[in-house]
Amino acid sequence: MKISDILIFLLQVSETASCLVGFIYFAKVKDTYWKFFSFYLAFITIAEYIGPFLPKKANEQFYNDLVIPVEFLFFFWLFYKSFKKEKFKTLPLFCGGIYLLSSLAESQFYSKQQHFFSSFSYTIGNLLLLILILRFYIQLVSSDEIVFFRQNMLFWICIGLLIFFLGSFPYYGLLNQSWKTYPRIMPIYRYIVLVFNSAMYIMFAISFVLGKPSKK
Repeated sequence: MKISDILIFLLQVSETASCLVGFIYFAKVKDTYWKFFSFYLAFITIAEYIGPFLPKKANEQFYNDLVIPVEFLFFFWLFYKSFKKEKFKTLPLFCGGIYLLSSLAESQFYSKQQHFFSSFSYTIGNLLLLILILRFYIQLVSSDEIVFFRQNMLFWICIGLLIFFLGSFPYYGLLNQSWKTYPRIMPIYRYIVLVFNSAMYIMFAISFVLGKPSKK
């Protein structure tokens, strides 16, 4: 079995495990907006099992036009629900709007025949997500909630997002050109990205186990 097949299998296991943990601990979150995180993980898990069976072109459209936008927009929404200070409450909404505009611009000005991955909108979404993660940690350390950070679900989720999105930023941001320019290096980097992705879903599972969302 190839290394890539093993790492893809481990990724699917970690995604499935995080989804199962989300529903095992569903009673903990059912009265909060965090219940939608369980359904989000179910969507991602199902999508990852469907994707490999699609033809190449359909697979690209499936991820570029559905899966990746859902990922970014869900986390923008999650930050919107989690931010408590009014002056930062609209920041995730602004980020979501910028991301949608970048996706629209990319669909209008970039030829799908030359670019198989939506690197432009992905890069914009990645940068916006990192801004929100930074804003969350600043908010956390400057509040009394820092004492109970282990019980903060978003704390663990942000760790997972940082591991994956920061670690895979160069890979996905330059994906269209890098495979042509560095055909020997990119497969190795892909292995690392798969490990980062698996680690992210492990953090998601931990958020359900240790987290104690407030019932609002």
